[in-house]
Amino acid sequence: MLPTVILALILLVLVIWNRVEIRDYAAFKRAGDSRQRRRFYWRWTLSSFVILGLGALLVLIVLGRLDTLFAFPAEFAGLPIPRGRGDIGAPMSSDTLTGMAVGAGVGLTLVAVIWVWRLRKMTQPVIGDIEPMIPRNRRELLAALPLAINAGVSEELFFRLMLPLVITLVTGSALAGLGLSVVVFGLVHWYQGWKGMLAVTLIGAFLTWLYVSSGSLVKPMVVHVLIDVVALVIRPAISLWLNRDRAASTAAVG
Repeated sequence: MLPTVILALILLVLVIWNRVEIRDYAAFKRAGDSRQRRRFYWRWTLSSFVILGLGALLVLIVLGRLDTLFAFPAEFAGLPIPRGRGDIGAPMSSDTLTGMAVGAGVGLTLVAVIWVWRLRKMTQPVIGDIEPMIPRNRRELLAALPLAINAGVSEELFFRLMLPLVITLVTGSALAGLGLSVVVFGLVHWYQGWKGMLAVTLIGAFLTWLYVSSGSLVKPMVVHVLIDVVALVIRPAISLWLNRDRAASTAAVG
């Protein structure tokens, strides 16, 4: 009975919060002053932290399931997906550390190649109606950074752990819990338009797979943070840098 009541309250809060977010985003797109835009960044960071981050922790406390922060929930153990141990404190073997080091080296090399050969493509518009959200100056970049980091942590805690767990307790199906949570994750990004919502849903499905297959919430959190930091900080910073260089070159020619 308790999980059902909690689920109903969660869905009600999400509906109300999403309506407020849609209204605020419309106001944000009309805002021309950078100070006003930074206020929106900080407001969204705070509301996401309270509603999603602290809200998820509160529900886990009420259910007596804070243990799921550090260990993969037993309710998800029967899923037909091979997964790791999922224990945050488990020691890593030398082979694992070596593999991580090699992977990091390969990743950094690829990043360097992309940086050199595909730099300008990073400034192309992203999918969905989030172009107005892209920071336009350094102060906005600094205000967007906490938003990106918090989104990766709070949203994963809410949509990858707490909400699937509650739905699973209500329906008795882990697949329903994880699947419906992905759908809800996409729906709360309604303000991005249907293309953005579809892209977010696909990303949510990937993050869910990453969580279940690894047995660790840390991995999807890290990936989510990186995705948002690239979209809201790194790409805009590169765009600002390129525009500044173009302006300097034009002034020099003139």
